[in-house]
Amino acid sequence: FVFPCRHFDKDKSGRLNHQEFKSCLRSLGYDLPMVEEGEPDPEFESILDTVDPNRDGHVSLQEYMAFMISRETENVKSSEEIESAFRALSSEGKPYVTKEELYQNLTREQADYCISHMKPYMDGKGRELPSAYDYVEFTRSLFVN
Repeated sequence: FVFPCRHFDKDKSGRLNHQEFKSCLRSLGYDLPMVEEGEPDPEFESILDTVDPNRDGHVSLQEYMAFMISRETENVKSSEEIESAFRALSSEGKPYVTKEELYQNLTREQADYCISHMKPYMDGKGRELPSAYDYVEFTRSLFVN
């Protein structure tokens, strides 16, 4: 699971239950109101509408990623958050993400968006890697203005 949410995944299932997800969001600086058990929590419910629309009670890595990327358009707190989310998608935490990894982990629209906005990844010798995208540069470009 994406750092810093990995340690909230107590049973190491690769997904978070709603309580773990809420703790994770708080750790990321989301200002969620404290509500008593069983009390309505409209703010958290609206986040769940995005990350767990089927309300299966769990948030998967894919759902979390989709949420972080959709938040990107709503002014995410830091480029590090999104960068670490992309790093979790790329195998072995590479500095680039492949087309396949994007389509495996995001919705088609999100993957298309990333591919159309990300520059091809160049290795240390200035060679372009086939179907590899530079998520670091992409993430930083989101936070320029």
